Amino acid sequence: MKKYLKKMIIVFIFLSGLSLLLYPMISNKWNDYRQKQLITGYDKTVKEAQQAGRIDYEEEWKKARAYNEALLPAILPDSFAVAASSEEPDREYMSCLNLTGDGMMGYVEIPKINIKIPVYHTVSTEILEKAAGHLEGSSLPTGGESTHAVISAHRGLPSASLFTDLDKMEDGDHFLLYILDDILCYEVDKISVVDPEDTKDLVVEEGKDFVTLLTCTPYGVNTQRLLVRGHRVDYEPETVQAEEKNTAGISLHTNYLLWAVVGLGITAAFIVVLYLREQKLKK
Repeated sequence: MKKYLKKMIIVFIFLSGLSLLLYPMISNKWNDYRQKQLITGYDKTVKEAQQAGRIDYEEEWKKARAYNEALLPAILPDSFAVAASSEEPDREYMSCLNLTGDGMMGYVEIPKINIKIPVYHTVSTEILEKAAGHLEGSSLPTGGESTHAVISAHRGLPSASLFTDLDKMEDGDHFLLYILDDILCYEVDKISVVDPEDTKDLVVEEGKDFVTLLTCTPYGVNTQRLLVRGHRVDYEPETVQAEEKNTAGISLHTNYLLWAVVGLGITAAFIVVLYLREQKLKK
């Protein structure tokens, strides 16, 4: 009976460890699948609306740009403080770039770190658990002079990679925003780490067309904010494709399979040690 109990304990420890190790990988795969479905659905809606002429895209762009012109984003709050706010988002804001009616305004692609995720209105807790959010109070991502949009996402979530590898970005890298029927390309020109209340790098500069990708840092500590800013450039698919091939290398944070293999190896070694110890006691 005692021997049987020991075996059951070992099996329980193994299965518990296996579940913990596989959860991030399986959950991340599920989120990747879900995000791809959302992006595919968005692209399909855009294409069908163009073909059927159901949506006046020129009017949609005009409305969003008028909203930007009415903004005075001299002071922007910390995005994650906004996420904790219970205030309802502005109706006019929610009506802009809301083609699918669910708050998704498009999606962001970062070839360097191999991610493509939906971008929603607001940075509510619900949004940031699954995708990227647009910081209300910053410019809508329409491009154009005197605009500065801020796109925020989490790092280090066990269920989704999101902006976990954003720290691998360097000056000269590119990211893309797919908004309505257009693709906006931005080239990274400034990377900075600031305190949450320091928003001076997020303000609009006269005549400039900026987008900043924002996340928490350091990894796992999250006491500061990592800002990756880009300025608008012409979209050259060849340049982007080159960055896709020249990836940032293996990420220790988002290579869930690697951690699962290492964890299983450690668990197996632990079981072998217990077995050898038991055999030694029998002699």
